[in-house]
Amino acid sequence: MVSHIREHKNIVIDTEGNPTDDDFRDLAQNCDLLVIPAVPESVATDGLTHTLAKLNELKSSRYKVLLTMVPPKPRTEGEQLRTMLVENDVPVFTTEIPRLAAFEKAAAEGVPVYAVKDHRAARAWEAYESAGKEICNG
Repeated sequence: MVSHIREHKNIVIDTEGNPTDDDFRDLAQNCDLLVIPAVPESVATDGLTHTLAKLNELKSSRYKVLLTMVPPKPRTEGEQLRTMLVENDVPVFTTEIPRLAAFEKAAAEGVPVYAVKDHRAARAWEAYESAGKEICNG
């Protein structure tokens, strides 16, 4: 799937939610960084656990978990998931993508979140910019 495009310097591939085992193996073995989005809620965390187990089986270390849809304080699910991942030596982005209505508005309008008329749109876009900077700067 991706091995034939390695001659390009930067390629971003957004996969379906549950790629086939063959596609997942191909991605894990041929990418420089596999970004694993993780929503801090129990059902989504089960999927994250499964994904991390598959990466472990493949002996892949070129991945990092990005916490997304993190609920605002005083809720603690995001911090709890981060703590669990760090305690298990799972690489995690410093950046978190907050749960904001601006993302839903952007999806509904079919525009990037920075183009939405919402007072939280700038905060939403800044979170993605911050994640991008972490990717580029290691």
